[in-house]
Amino acid sequence: MSAIFIDGQLAHYEVIGRGKPVLFLHGWVGSWRYWVPTMQTISSTNRAYALDLWGFGDSAKNNRYSINDQIALVRDFIEKIGLSRVAIVGHNLGAIVAYEFARRNPELVEKILSISLPLSFELLNTRLLLGDHIGLVDKLLGKGIETEAVRSDESKNDPIAIQTTVSELETTNHLEMIASFEKTSLFVFGQNDSVVRVPSLEIIQSLRSNIHSIIFEESGHFPMLDESSKFSRLLSEFLELGEDDSPRNLQIKEKWQRRVR
Repeated sequence: MSAIFIDGQLAHYEVIGRGKPVLFLHGWVGSWRYWVPTMQTISSTNRAYALDLWGFGDSAKNNRYSINDQIALVRDFIEKIGLSRVAIVGHNLGAIVAYEFARRNPELVEKILSISLPLSFELLNTRLLLGDHIGLVDKLLGKGIETEAVRSDESKNDPIAIQTTVSELETTNHLEMIASFEKTSLFVFGQNDSVVRVPSLEIIQSLRSNIHSIIFEESGHFPMLDESSKFSRLLSEFLELGEDDSPRNLQIKEKWQRRVR
């Protein structure tokens, strides 16, 4: 277990691999742990970091749970570890934190891949998130060995951390913020996601040319676990994009689909 102290509070993270840095930020359900298969896939060419946000996993339960608090945690973590120009992969809450962090610290972020990002409050199933969080993994993933990474940390997460950030979203327009986002960005959605609904075609078509959206048709809330091979290949190609390359050239290739069926 790796950890640093920020203002006297323990912030847990894990790191594997060598190369350009990639920071993984988990969502409302789970912790750093469900990123492990993806981190291992890119570890030969990238140094992959996964951070537990305040109130989740093995990081401190300290009531510093606002989105601003989580953004400050990411900033302090990057500064203490000594990272620069990092690519960020964020899952719902982690994606929200990533985009707002990038808006405030553009010099520290190279690109962002977001998964299940709620572009509007209406697309978020708050009833599911704000209910009994114990057992939520079973509702989203079902039982099986691939879900153990999410289930193992489920009881560690502070429900107040979920409630605090979800309630903030009601007055936040993320679509408006992302409309002016200038860095290379890729949205990934699960067609069968019961937590964050896929945005309308009208919303997707309104995005800037530096932003692309891909829907995993056989995935729910965890495309990185539901269709792990396809997701890892897509992430690898996204990380290889140069500054002048358009993310709109990225597509799920037929050969990936045949391989994982």
